[in-house]
Amino acid sequence: MIDLHIHTIASSDGQHTPHEIFTMAQHAGLKAIAFADHNSIGSVKEGIALAKAFNIEFIPCLELNTFYLDHDLHILAYFIDYHSEELRKWLEEIHAEKTIQSMKRIEKLNELGFVFSIDDVKKFSGERIPTGISFLKAIVSRKENRSDERIVRFTDGDRSHSPYVNFYRDYLRGGKPAFVPLKAVETVSVMKRIQSWGGIPVLAHPSDTGDAIILDLIKEGLPGLEVFSSYHSHQEEEHLLALAKENNLLATAGSDFHGSTIKPDVTLGGIRGNSYELLEKLKGAHAHLQK
Repeated sequence: MIDLHIHTIASSDGQHTPHEIFTMAQHAGLKAIAFADHNSIGSVKEGIALAKAFNIEFIPCLELNTFYLDHDLHILAYFIDYHSEELRKWLEEIHAEKTIQSMKRIEKLNELGFVFSIDDVKKFSGERIPTGISFLKAIVSRKENRSDERIVRFTDGDRSHSPYVNFYRDYLRGGKPAFVPLKAVETVSVMKRIQSWGGIPVLAHPSDTGDAIILDLIKEGLPGLEVFSSYHSHQEEEHLLALAKENNLLATAGSDFHGSTIKPDVTLGGIRGNSYELLEKLKGAHAHLQK
């Protein structure tokens, strides 16, 4: 059993430390895991050290929020060279651009009538890049918003079962009212950068991406799909697996675990099809690149 998509506190919406994740992975009987923090390799070195202590295989990774034709796509970067100075500088550039993006998102949300500021957001994100959880917590923290029916949906209504994810999906992702694209993370250029640093880009939880876009990305060199995900139905997984086989793509499995307070419907290792064989093929592809 494997789980190749896990978030730690290096993500602003991650609940658990690397040590806590490894302890949970051991209890779940996982043989291999990967930290895939948002635009961050902050927990990778600790993960490598903990892998030896827990005898659990660890794969360096990060998750990059990219955009393609106004679609918000997440790209996983497996085996990326986390020692690269160029990668570090690039992540700093992304952090700077995403800080600007956060301000523009606040402006858009303010225009929609939500009363809050960047200072409210930083109370929950700290110095990390804000995500859906930071924005929703900031909005709810202001009494001016608490009786707003649009917010009540997330605190005590039909979107309250997973409020932070749902807020992101309803307001911040591609095509939604507060979506702000970033030039620094255009999907195709991100894939090429990942490959230039020895990594393997994989499209995360692609069930709602659409086959047309997936096929476009395959033409641009996308080598893998996260077929098995907590977001996918069995039918969607079968379709994505067939698509991967038809196009000679790697298939991966990841829960996108953040912690029960962030994503209560997602459990560590709680995915179908999370066979170690998938990791063997991923490692084989990486070894081939190193030749």
